[in-house]
Amino acid sequence: MKGKSVCVVCRQEKKGERIEDDIYIETVRNIKRKLGIVQNNVLVVCKDCTQKAEEKRRRFERTLMTWSILAALVFVVFLFMSFSLNSILLGLVAAFFFILFAMTSYFPKVEKHGKERRTAR
Repeated sequence: MKGKSVCVVCRQEKKGERIEDDIYIETVRNIKRKLGIVQNNVLVVCKDCTQKAEEKRRRFERTLMTWSILAALVFVVFLFMSFSLNSILLGLVAAFFFILFAMTSYFPKVEKHGKERRTAR
């Protein structure tokens, strides 16, 4: 059973272009389902908020790329400090937290099907 369609930018009940259900959104939905607070809303981006949504997604992608590069550099630095198992594990843990930090600015991607975009009904 699907709920109402809600814009992820303005949080209003509106029709619009659906967002992709990726692993991040599926994880949040699974947690909500287990806690019994799931609303089953269809997440969309309304026409009024399309520009804002595209800018937020671009900002997230830039942030993720920046933090990923920093994570790789930190890992390499830890690796070259010493070739021990401890330095490898510490580098991996540090890289994981860098990527996790980048996910705090997450914004979902709008579904695209070829040149057309699907609209929620």
